[in-house]
Amino acid sequence: MFQERNKALLHPTNENEYFIDRDGRLFRYILQFYRRNKIVWPEPGSEHISREELEEEFDYFQIPSSHTSNDSNELSAPPIKVSPITKLVSTKLDDFMLVLRQSIIEICTILSDTNLQRFNTVLTLTFSHENLISNGITSVNLKPKNDHLTRMLLKSLLPFGKLGYFLLDQFGEEIGKYLHRNIPEVTWELNHKIYGPREKFYDIILNINYQFNRDDVLNNSSLNAQE
Repeated sequence: MFQERNKALLHPTNENEYFIDRDGRLFRYILQFYRRNKIVWPEPGSEHISREELEEEFDYFQIPSSHTSNDSNELSAPPIKVSPITKLVSTKLDDFMLVLRQSIIEICTILSDTNLQRFNTVLTLTFSHENLISNGITSVNLKPKNDHLTRMLLKSLLPFGKLGYFLLDQFGEEIGKYLHRNIPEVTWELNHKIYGPREKFYDIILNINYQFNRDDVLNNSSLNAQE
């Protein structure tokens, strides 16, 4: 503020005191600039201050234009602050979807060991509202039956327990769309069953129906790589 380029603005009294006849509401943003060497905009809706007012003030104090932006007449929105707890829940949701996706891929891997042309299987997972049975997972059923694979899937899903019910209750539709988008051979059905205040269940029915398509396989193989 007291640099040579701003000399014309300075009118000292008593040699070391300066009276600045400007709007006090805006002047604190000028001080913020000199303290932090960057423009700090007020949060939208927090004050009745327009961007035009502030930019006019910056121009008056000859703040270099490189520090301001004329792209919009609205105040710049501050970065959205996300609670670490919200991030934690989002991570749990991502982990749950990842386990479901990996479970489907594991099933397909085992089935494709015996038949590459076509296979169909139905995976049914049941999550309970209460953590009373199997840590919230009441059953894992696979048709055709495969005991080894069923035990493996149960072990993978066990850490989610009651959390699985909550995530399905809140994001069931979005999870189904995500799985179908990533694995088109999968159709998703979600059923909510209520037998009493504490007897609430979600059934996930995943129908995996694969049929060999020569062109798709070729296009995704090394045979399709350009020399």
